[in-house]
Amino acid sequence: MKIVIADPIFLTEDYRRQLEYLGEVEIFDTYPASDVEFRDRIRDAEVVVVGRYGMRADAFDVAERLQMVAVWQTGYDHVDLEAATRAGVVVSNVPAYAFDAVAEFVFAFALALLRRVHVADARLRGGQFDWREYCGHQLMGMTIGVIGTGDIGRQVVQIAHGFGMRVLSTTAHPSPERAERLGLEFVDLPTLLAESDILTLHVPLTASTEQMIGARELAMMKPGAILINTARGRVIDEGALVEALRTRHLGGAGLDVFEHEPLPVESPLRQLDNVLLTPHIAFLTEESMDECTFTTIRNIEQFAAGHPENVVNPEVLRRDSRT
Repeated sequence: MKIVIADPIFLTEDYRRQLEYLGEVEIFDTYPASDVEFRDRIRDAEVVVVGRYGMRADAFDVAERLQMVAVWQTGYDHVDLEAATRAGVVVSNVPAYAFDAVAEFVFAFALALLRRVHVADARLRGGQFDWREYCGHQLMGMTIGVIGTGDIGRQVVQIAHGFGMRVLSTTAHPSPERAERLGLEFVDLPTLLAESDILTLHVPLTASTEQMIGARELAMMKPGAILINTARGRVIDEGALVEALRTRHLGGAGLDVFEHEPLPVESPLRQLDNVLLTPHIAFLTEESMDECTFTTIRNIEQFAAGHPENVVNPEVLRRDSRT
C-alpha cells in the first residue's frame, strides 16, 4: 500500500515508523504550488493524507489507485465528497480533537480585544508608554452567545462559567433539561445577537451555515460587541463584517479563519486596528496535534484491516457491501 502525505502535518519519527509498517510512505512537507503539483503528488497513491490542502473532483480522476483519503483535521469541506464516493474512495476525518485548544483560544481573543492588548503591545514597541490609552472592559459577568454546542461549543460554555458569564445559545430544538445540563439559556437568534457582548461561532460549514452571519445579523448585534470566529471563514459575510468594524458598530473581532486562506495581502481586514487576525491556529497545541495524528494513523490502520472508522461518506461502504 502506498501512502502519500500530500501537504504538511504533524508527524514524529514514531508516527512515521507506524505508517511505514503499513506500506510505502511518501511525505511532502511543503504545500503544493498548484493543483497540478498536488495531482502529481497523489497520482500513484492508494491512501492520501491531506491537511489543509483540499481535494477537488479532478484529483480523484487522476489518482486511479486511490482507496482512502485520511483528513488530518475535523473539517472536511475542502474534500469533494461526491467525487470521492463516485470513485469508491473512503474519506475519514478526526471527529473529536482540539476542542480544549480551540475553546481556550476563544478567550485568548476575547481578553486581548477587551483589554486592547494588541494595541498596547504595538504602541509600546513604537516607544509610547502612556497608560491612559488602554482603558478596556472586564470579561467577568458579560454575556456570551455561543452558536453551536458541539464538543468545542460545550467547552466554551464551561470556561465561560469560570468567568461568571451569562451564556446564551440558539437551537432548533430547545429543551429546559438540555439548557440546565449545559448551564445556558436557549433563545432565538435575534435575542442572542442583541444581548451578547461576545458572539462566538462553532458550527461546521454547510449549505445552511454559509454566511449565516451577514449584514442583517451584524446590524442586530449589540453595539460595541465582539465577534469571534474559529469555525470556518465562510460562515460570515466577510465584506459585511469589514463594514461593521469600520463603522465601529462592532467593538472588535477575533478571526482565525477567513473566506479565502491564506488571507489575501489586499484584504481590508489587515488595515483595521479593532481586529485580531491569526492564521488558522486555534487548534495548534502540541497536545492536539499529537491527538490528531494518532487518530489519523489509526483511521488508516483500521481501513487497512477492513474495519474503517470515522468515515464521513458512509454511503461508499454501503455501496461496496452490495457489490
